[in-house]
Amino acid sequence: MSGSAIFDRPPLGAGRDRGWFIAIGCALLLLGAAGLFMVTTLTVASTLWFGILLIVAGIVEIIEALARSDDVEALGSRIGRFLAGLIYLIGGLAAVFRPLEASLALTLVLGATLIASGVARAVWAFAHEVRTSRAAVILFAVLSVLLGAAIIAKWPYSGLWAIGLFVSCDLLGTGLSWLGVGLFGEAQVSAQASRAGVR
Repeated sequence: MSGSAIFDRPPLGAGRDRGWFIAIGCALLLLGAAGLFMVTTLTVASTLWFGILLIVAGIVEIIEALARSDDVEALGSRIGRFLAGLIYLIGGLAAVFRPLEASLALTLVLGATLIASGVARAVWAFAHEVRTSRAAVILFAVLSVLLGAAIIAKWPYSGLWAIGLFVSCDLLGTGLSWLGVGLFGEAQVSAQASRAGVR
């Protein structure tokens, strides 16, 4: 009895909640589309936000390192955490007060990370047996390496648009996900309920 009662009340994504999912999805899609036309502004804004997060993380880390006693945490560990917090704080302040230069540095890190992750995935695909298509894994690895190489090859100009472009694409992808839940969530719930009724 309790198992069939689950389908009497649709979960989130169905009924009146669908409107919220659709509205949030459309808003994110609009923001992502707008971001594609102002990637430089979005790059600077993202760097500023990243800097603020670093500052907050650094302050919290420093306060925790100073507030803990020797009985709770060893002195060497506290010193390490204090230095890490100090690095976060300095990096965050640099990103806030010089966002353009910080975005150039972050773009280099982004390009190098894409290349490294692509190479690592390709090596892993060759060395291990994968459940999905090995060709697909290698294809995505090659695309990651090519994208990272293109970003580094176009540096420093890529520092003006790369981060903003990635944020815009992320907003578009997230918006499509929310929109999909809002539009098709109820149909999936109905299909699951009908299959459960057949059983």
